[in-house]
Amino acid sequence: MSFKIKVIANVKSTEDVEKVKNSILNIFPDIKVEEENNEIIGYSEEDSVLSRFIELVYSDAIRDSVNMVLKEGTKGTKISFSMNKQAAYAGRVNLSRVSPLGPIKVKIYVENPYEFIDKIVPKTI
Repeated sequence: MSFKIKVIANVKSTEDVEKVKNSILNIFPDIKVEEENNEIIGYSEEDSVLSRFIELVYSDAIRDSVNMVLKEGTKGTKISFSMNKQAAYAGRVNLSRVSPLGPIKVKIYVENPYEFIDKIVPKTI
């Protein structure tokens, strides 16, 4: 199932640009990132880009909650969710809208979002 992913993180004046980049790359190691106007923007259409994200969701046993958050963030053909930057820097998936340094915003564009979500992070029950 083909999809496109876009990841955006604002870089605050108190933050190190490389650390913000690493936060994104810790979760999406295959994404191409660039710096633009105090933002780190990543984009990919490669299937492998979600591999680490899925691996972390499974290893942390948070499939049900991630499935729910992704479905709540679905509108049309777009899935939107936010991740905590500090958790991502530590290599952890923490889906959170509120973060003191601002979140990593993720948008996935796919034709059948609910089917896609159930494929990548199926519920355990």
